Amino acid sequence: MSKRNMRRMGASALTAAGLGAAMLVGGGGVANAAPTSTDMTCTSANPLPWSPSFTWFVRAGSGESLPPGGNDLVPSLLLSGGNDLPRPTGGIVSSIGPNWYGTQVLVDWTNRNTGESGRSVSDQAAWSPNPGIPINRTFTGTGTVDFTVTVQTGGGWWFVNTKNAVCQGTIDIVERDW
Repeated sequence: MSKRNMRRMGASALTAAGLGAAMLVGGGGVANAAPTSTDMTCTSANPLPWSPSFTWFVRAGSGESLPPGGNDLVPSLLLSGGNDLPRPTGGIVSSIGPNWYGTQVLVDWTNRNTGESGRSVSDQAAWSPNPGIPINRTFTGTGTVDFTVTVQTGGGWWFVNTKNAVCQGTIDIVERDW
């Protein structure tokens, strides 16, 4: 190997080490921003007494949604997700429905930048053998938002023997430049 190649390799190694150290130390006065999305897990007892407890997987992200009566998309906290219930769900007689679920999601939030807070309630899903996160829109405004997601799961409908799974997170809600 030539001296020239060795010097290049040495310079590359020093540059990589310097960048790594800079990343560890931080940007010196630059605020660390929250991510624009996060994945969370939260456990839930099963509303069906004959079925096992399970885990919800919730993804929260910055997005845009159309507010009621609105014509323009606005920055929003959006959720999606599912769970680890067996497919098809186990139980007494899964083919005729005693293992069906209903779900609803509550989001309690506080925007650190504006000081505003509130609660949103999702659409309600019913009679699903494989429940997911129902359609929801949380209009928080832009900024860093702390939030608590409560997934309410019931037998057939969300309000029958309701079991709650609670996840918490923080993300930045950003306005998109289209």
